[in-house]
Amino acid sequence: MKLSIKKILTIGKREVMSNIKRKQFLIATIIVPIVIIAFSVIGSMMMFDIKEIKVGYVDEFGVEIPNKVIENNLGKNTTIYFLKYENIEKGKEDVINEKINALIIIPKNYLDTGKIIIYSTTKSPNPLITETLNKLLIKKLLKGKVDNKTYERVINPMNLTIYSLSKKGFEKENFLSQLLPVGFVFLLYMAISSLSGIIVSSVIEEKQNRIMELLLCYSSAENLMFGKILGISIVGLVQIGIWVMVGIPLLLTYAVKISLYTITLAMAYFIMGYLFYSSLLCGLSSLFSHPKDASQLMSPIILIQLLPIMFMNTIMVNPNHYLAKILSYIPFTAPYTVVLRASSTNIPTTDIALSTTIMIISIIISFLLSIKLFKIGVLLYEENMNLKKVLKIIFKA
Repeated sequence: MKLSIKKILTIGKREVMSNIKRKQFLIATIIVPIVIIAFSVIGSMMMFDIKEIKVGYVDEFGVEIPNKVIENNLGKNTTIYFLKYENIEKGKEDVINEKINALIIIPKNYLDTGKIIIYSTTKSPNPLITETLNKLLIKKLLKGKVDNKTYERVINPMNLTIYSLSKKGFEKENFLSQLLPVGFVFLLYMAISSLSGIIVSSVIEEKQNRIMELLLCYSSAENLMFGKILGISIVGLVQIGIWVMVGIPLLLTYAVKISLYTITLAMAYFIMGYLFYSSLLCGLSSLFSHPKDASQLMSPIILIQLLPIMFMNTIMVNPNHYLAKILSYIPFTAPYTVVLRASSTNIPTTDIALSTTIMIISIIISFLLSIKLFKIGVLLYEENMNLKKVLKIIFKA
C-alpha cells in the first residue's frame, strides 16, 4: 500500500471545498444550532419572564392564604395573586375564560388525605403555583408548633455542597460540570450522525456521476479513501467547532469548572470515535450506488450509538456496573460510555488502558477493512444492495 501525502492532501482539500457548500452541511452546522437556541430562549422567556399569576382557591381546610405572594423566579420577581372563591363552578368557569390561571381546591379532610385538587387549562400548572402552595400548607401545619428558624429549615432543609473525593484529594463539584459530559455525548452523536450523511452523500454522488472513475485515474483507491476521510473529518471538526463556540458563552456565564482530566479524556475519545466511524462509514458507503440502499445498513450502525444514551442513568449512577464496563470495551459505544463514567467517578487506569487499546486496534482494523471494501466498492454498481450481499463482500475481503 503506497500512500502519497500530496495526493491525499489534494483530495482532502477537494472534499472540504465540495462539502462545505452542501445544503446538508449548512443546515446541520448553522441553522440547527440557531433553531435550538431560539427555542431555548423563547421557552425560557415563556417559562421565567412571568410578572404575575392569578390563582383562585376554595379553602375548606383553613390554610390562611394571603392575597399575594412574591416569588423569586430565576432572578426575576413573580407576583402570585390569590383570589378566594366560594363557588367551585364559578372558579372553573373563570379558569376556562382565562380570568385566572388555575383554581385550587383544599378539602376539609386535607389533613387525613393530603388531597389537593387543581383545575387548569394546561396539563401541568406553573411550578410556582404548586411550590408556593406547598410552602403555605407547611406553614399552616407547623404554625404554633415550631419556631421560625425550624420552619425555615423545613422549607429549605439542605444547602448542599458536593465534593468529589479521590486519592489525590477532593474538589467541589458543580451541577453543570456534571452535565457537560452528557452534552459531549449528544455532541458526538450529532457529529457522527452528520458525518454519516456527508460521507454517504459524497461517495454515492461521485459514483452516480462517474466522478469516482476520474479520481481513480488520478490516484489509487487508498489515497482516495484517506483523502476523503481527511477532508470530511476537517469538515466535521469545523462543524463541531461552531457548535462548541455557541456553547462557550453558557459555560462562561455560569463559571463552569471543567477538570483537565475530563477535557483530555473527552478529546481523546472524541478523536478515536470519529476516526473509527469515519473509516468504517467510508468503506461501507462505497458499496452502495443509491442512498436508499445505504440508509438501510447505515441506520443500525448509527442506532448502536444510542445504547449508552439509553442506559445513561445507569452508567452515571453506577459507573462501575458491569454494563458500563462492557460498553466501555465495545468500539461502537466506548467513546460515549467512558466519558459518561468519567463524569461520575475516577475510572480505574486499567479500564482506560484496556478501552483505549481496544479502540486503537479497532481503528486500525476498520481502516484496513475499509481500504479493501473501498477498492471493491468504488467501481461496484450493484442494484438493490442489501445486508446479505454486504456481509458476503466483507467476508471475501
